[in-house]
Amino acid sequence: MYNWLLQNPKNVCVVHCLDGRAASSILVGAMFIFCNLYSTPGPAIRLLYAKRPGIGLSPSHRRYLGYMCDLLADKPYCPHFKPLTIKSITVSPIPFFNKQRNGCRPYCDVLIGETKIYSTCTDFERMKEYRVQDGKIFIPLNITVQGDVVVSMYHLRSTIGSRLQAKVTNTQIFQLQFHTGFIPLDTTVLKFTKPELDACDVPEKYPQLFQVTLDVELQPHDKVIDLTPPLPPL
Repeated sequence: MYNWLLQNPKNVCVVHCLDGRAASSILVGAMFIFCNLYSTPGPAIRLLYAKRPGIGLSPSHRRYLGYMCDLLADKPYCPHFKPLTIKSITVSPIPFFNKQRNGCRPYCDVLIGETKIYSTCTDFERMKEYRVQDGKIFIPLNITVQGDVVVSMYHLRSTIGSRLQAKVTNTQIFQLQFHTGFIPLDTTVLKFTKPELDACDVPEKYPQLFQVTLDVELQPHDKVIDLTPPLPPL
């Protein structure tokens, strides 16, 4: 895109995606940063919203535009190739997703790119329901990942009816996405406050100071991976 536009002032690039919103907006925002129009995600996002209202970029989109800024900084950041072990996930305080609005029955999915590699979802009867008085949700994961990682938490619920008639469905509590190559080497904890989480769109379901903590460990040795570009946030 950059080379094409540079060749002739009359050259035009047309950018589109399935809905004309998030994916194309991230590409254009990254282009703004690549052209040195902006050095931080904020101004690029404000221009996108001014020119394309209602695009609805998520905190993970902002995070990935930040990666682009890091790559093009005066002292560029060089992503590493060390796998990351996510030991556990802690969520506090307890969000309100059950019928009584005093807790939830959570499970966690982990994806690399668009491929689910791990889930803590089991039979409905075997999954713990957390209540406000529990204070926090703690789920061991012990899964090693590398590249674009998506962590999603869901509330599992069962419709009213007999055991044979009841239907189990889920509701997303939050989602977050990051790239392991941009995590500092001495990191042991990744914390995300509510404004840094995707899909938290019903404010009354989240108590004040809601946050998600990943207990992590970067492996000491690099592992060469497929050098395809990072995937945009889902």
